Amino acid sequence: MSHPFDRRHLLKYGLASLGALTLGHWRPPVPLLNGPSEASAKSSPSPSKSGAVFGYKPFSQPLFIPSIAQSRPRGTLSPAPGQYPRAGGPSGRPAAPRGRFEDVAHGIAPEFDGRVPGFPCQDWNRFSSHTHEKEYRIAIEETVQSFFPGVDTPIFAYRDIYAGGPGRTPGPTFLTRFREPVVARFENHRTRNRVPINTTGHDIESSVHLHGSHGPAHADGAPDFYVLAGEARDYYWPNVDPRLVQPDGRASSVVGPFDPTWTPSTLWYHDHAMDITGFNVSRGLAGFYLMFDEREEQLIEDRVLPNSFQGFDIGLALTDQRFNADGTLFYDFFDHNGRLGDVSTVNGTVQPFLQVQRRKYRFRILNASNARIYQLRLSNGQPFLVFGADTWLFPRAGVVNSFELAMGQRHDVIIDFTHAPDELFLENIMLQTSGRKGDGVDPKKPTPLMKFVVTGAPVANDVIVDDGTVIRDRWEPIPDHDVAAVRTFVFDRSLGAWTINGRFFNPRRADAVPELGATEQWTFENGGGGWWHPIHTHLEGFQIKSLNGKTPPFERSFNSDLVMLHGGEVAKILMRFRTFTGPYSFHCHNVEHEDMRMMGFHDPRPLGQPSPLDGEARIDADVSGVVPDCTELEEEQRIYFDAAGDLDRVSGRGVGFPECDFDNDKRGNQL
Repeated sequence: MSHPFDRRHLLKYGLASLGALTLGHWRPPVPLLNGPSEASAKSSPSPSKSGAVFGYKPFSQPLFIPSIAQSRPRGTLSPAPGQYPRAGGPSGRPAAPRGRFEDVAHGIAPEFDGRVPGFPCQDWNRFSSHTHEKEYRIAIEETVQSFFPGVDTPIFAYRDIYAGGPGRTPGPTFLTRFREPVVARFENHRTRNRVPINTTGHDIESSVHLHGSHGPAHADGAPDFYVLAGEARDYYWPNVDPRLVQPDGRASSVVGPFDPTWTPSTLWYHDHAMDITGFNVSRGLAGFYLMFDEREEQLIEDRVLPNSFQGFDIGLALTDQRFNADGTLFYDFFDHNGRLGDVSTVNGTVQPFLQVQRRKYRFRILNASNARIYQLRLSNGQPFLVFGADTWLFPRAGVVNSFELAMGQRHDVIIDFTHAPDELFLENIMLQTSGRKGDGVDPKKPTPLMKFVVTGAPVANDVIVDDGTVIRDRWEPIPDHDVAAVRTFVFDRSLGAWTINGRFFNPRRADAVPELGATEQWTFENGGGGWWHPIHTHLEGFQIKSLNGKTPPFERSFNSDLVMLHGGEVAKILMRFRTFTGPYSFHCHNVEHEDMRMMGFHDPRPLGQPSPLDGEARIDADVSGVVPDCTELEEEQRIYFDAAGDLDRVSGRGVGFPECDFDNDKRGNQL
């Protein structure tokens, strides 16, 4: 097979110094709507502050509310989940990709069809005896969206195929129920020959992470568990809690009551592809995923919480964008501090307005930005009633005047508009001039993110949630005496990239192998004072024991899946490892830091069983869903980072692309 002369090969043969041939900045001549190529527009990013570009008047557009993802009954998808055409008969296993969605080349989790003994668990589905109840079909594609009236901006979107219509960002909101398993088929339409919108002329890989979920590794969105361009993957999400008590780690099945402390509520899904998460997310690949259990449904029925199905429960995804002069989105693969924008958007709408009644509303506020940190307040000084953080609801609601929201974090809040002024604003008072970190809070310099227009008379018989109201009535702290192991992870910088304990991310190396069913104490330490790092764990959430030696603030006192480390800070967390073997990642959620290797794998294993992730051996294809070796993917030009990314930061270190032959003896893999 011929070797295309991309940036990887120039580096390999020491030719990258030939400026005209440094292809990391090169784009092929491909169609772009009404404007020049991304490369030529890239030199003139929008210089204005939020709302001042393209003649836009702030608060002149209504807030966009994402549509509800349309499900179909079990048996709708063709081929059926786990029954893909394979040599020797239908199977759920992965196969070599052939560019046909109907092949579902990346397969489905082995826990779905019994390839892992004891799975699926019989009690995962409380509505029938089947493995799943609902099916979704989502396209990952390039399309256009008008952030500004009359300006078409190319974006990446999750499009609901069953619902029809165009895709936009955020993607459709999944509404699911606890213990109602679903299968979501994601098809990656971003092939190199896609039409009519094609701003790269290249295949673009993806991986979908359901942030906050407790599910199989195959469906968790590990960085190189790809949905390759032109291929499909079935994500099996059982929508369950971990068990209250994990049986002996050597058990062949997982039984016992579910742990109500960890019942999910507000999740979100987003791209997680290795090395290009920042690029994909900045272009729009994100959406809400909500789960309701009997307790939350009862709180709504009893008028404790606002009704989620009558317009009083609204997700707000906060992102900052940066536009080129032709309306395209700006992105620099060579800026590893973190992408920072100068235009504030909520649900993909630039500084929108929302008309509300004089009553209490529930808002699920998500920081979906790459590197922007928010300190949120209301312009009239009114407090928030906070009753959830990240994926989980609190045991009781509490009042806060303002709160920090790091990248990837969520807060469930109540805003009471009963006696509010006719207009008020959601404001950010965190100053920030680079992706490195925030510059500090300044209440005198707010940035208004959106406007609430309050109308009508106070609503009678409003919901009763208030300060101290019990929400999760069966929440329990993790006791210190359960801790079976203690680990420390230092997040630092090396050679222009990012490390954990001095090592770069290697997708074939387990950086921790907890015993399945055990509780561990992990210490996260920010070793680079000039940068802030929000640290996120997959598979399980955690409880923050201390933050810089102190008790965390109220809104971070219960369950979390992400903790912000400001310069030099140290967090001690308690975390259990249950149900599934890995690999699962933990990483900085400044996604440019994540892309430049500030990530690790943990691989929970039964007692006495070593992890197969030795740093060099490939992961079992049944778990990864990817059959070709990375060498084949590179030679076939299936990996966009290989053409556009900052390869010289990771070249020669044996830790991932562009290294296909992983080497534990090279710098970056060594302890």
